[in-house]
Amino acid sequence: MVTRRTVLAGTASFALLTALGSMGLTRPVMAQDPGAATFIDGMARQAIGVLETVGTSTAEGRAQFAQIFQQGFDVPTIGRFVLGRYWNTATPAQQQEYLQLFQQMVVNTYARRFANYQGESLQVLGTRAAGDQGDTLVQTQISQTNGPPIAVDWRVRNRSGGYRVVDVIVANVSMSVTQRDEFASVISQNGGAIEGLLAVLRQ
Repeated sequence: MVTRRTVLAGTASFALLTALGSMGLTRPVMAQDPGAATFIDGMARQAIGVLETVGTSTAEGRAQFAQIFQQGFDVPTIGRFVLGRYWNTATPAQQQEYLQLFQQMVVNTYARRFANYQGESLQVLGTRAAGDQGDTLVQTQISQTNGPPIAVDWRVRNRSGGYRVVDVIVANVSMSVTQRDEFASVISQNGGAIEGLLAVLRQ
């Protein structure tokens, strides 16, 4: 049975912000799209600044972290993709509430997890073109203090002269696809009604 606990577990897998919380010094090694690599590097430094100064356990820290997420991630695009076909069946009011709850859930979940940050570092390995929308895949590797390195690729889209993350691929697994499957299961358990998912997210 899919429950609120299941949804949050899937969100933990989402890792949009897990990777942010694992960033230390970033050193571009090879980049065909230096702008995208620089964008990821800058976002990393912002996140580390929050973790090392105010942390994420305070209201100020959570607010700063939410700002990084809003500026660095294309929340509407990610949210619509994660909701899948159910986006078109939702009312405008439901769509608006869903995007707000989706962002709040991700930020709050990872704000709690970042208390365990131990200075892991991220290295940019290179970039390559991805998809037919002009996306760039920024390939990185996170070095853990305990355990083998983790491959994390950031799918970045350049819109109106500004970069935004639209997906994160951890160990070759798309976190957006993973989360979409989780949400679809919750909606299915509630008779195909998006209101069931919204009720879970409100909690």
